[in-house]
Amino acid sequence: MITVKNFTETDLEFKELARIDNLVNHDSINHPDDDKNDWKIRDKSLIRDRLLLYNNDILIGVLYYSQGRDENKRTCFYTLHLDPAYNNNGYRKLLYNKMLSRVKFFNCNQLHTTIYDHPNYKQHEKLLTKEKFNLVQTNREYSCDIRKIDFTKYKNLIDNLESKGIKFLDSKNEMFDLHNHYQKLEELCWTYGQDIPMPKGIKREREPFYKFLKNQANYEKNYYAVEIIAVKNNKYLASTDLEYYPKAEPHKAWTGSLGVIKKFRRMGIATALKIIAFQKLIEKGIYEVRTDNELNNPMYKINESLGFKPVPFSLDYLKEI
Repeated sequence: MITVKNFTETDLEFKELARIDNLVNHDSINHPDDDKNDWKIRDKSLIRDRLLLYNNDILIGVLYYSQGRDENKRTCFYTLHLDPAYNNNGYRKLLYNKMLSRVKFFNCNQLHTTIYDHPNYKQHEKLLTKEKFNLVQTNREYSCDIRKIDFTKYKNLIDNLESKGIKFLDSKNEMFDLHNHYQKLEELCWTYGQDIPMPKGIKREREPFYKFLKNQANYEKNYYAVEIIAVKNNKYLASTDLEYYPKAEPHKAWTGSLGVIKKFRRMGIATALKIIAFQKLIEKGIYEVRTDNELNNPMYKINESLGFKPVPFSLDYLKEI
């Protein structure tokens, strides 16, 4: 019997959800402990839940959904994964319809989801087409074996920037005790983040500072690969952060953010940040890096020059309801 059940936060559910996700994931591995931790520190002021699809007592699918913040508070962000063995039975539509009945509680007026240009997502793409979703943003995705980078090519660039008084510091290990470090870091990321393209219909959200601190502490404790900040005369100019999942894929790091404030762009700081960060990753035994950027973002030129190779693009879809 096919049934949709509520999420009850059991260890078995977290384990089974990771199993389903990994049947669909084309380039990553999920670990139940990471999901459990993420669920534990979630912002409970916002609606966030899961719908679990069972065939008798066997989990065969899940729909994750959450409410946006501030200007996006009427937007539902969702991810739908189904065991491919159960394709073509209308089960995605069943979960989708169940979600529609749930999101009425926060007066939802639009839906957003991200899929990949990969065979594992074709059935979901068909549902999106049938439900008249619009493709609102295409994102380049890249992977690189950073052991193949010739780091000596970038020594002069870094030396030149340092001669101008720009320092590149490790946030966790060299800056944690600096005055107002986390306030400056949050302000920096918010400042350059506003120039990063967002999918049409989605506004950039600035989380409360206490929430930023909570997430930063979690990142530094559990997922810190490296975070490098460019500083001049105590002013934060640029940063990049990469996270990794030691229980799932200890060899791989994922770029969280990278940006430079406008006044200091086109000086090679972004490239220098990447090079310094990658060298530290190799020291930790991390040799693969995944990154992404919106299709028209010129950052892709830096990625390609470093040897990043394209992998399936991610696609953002939106529908007003």
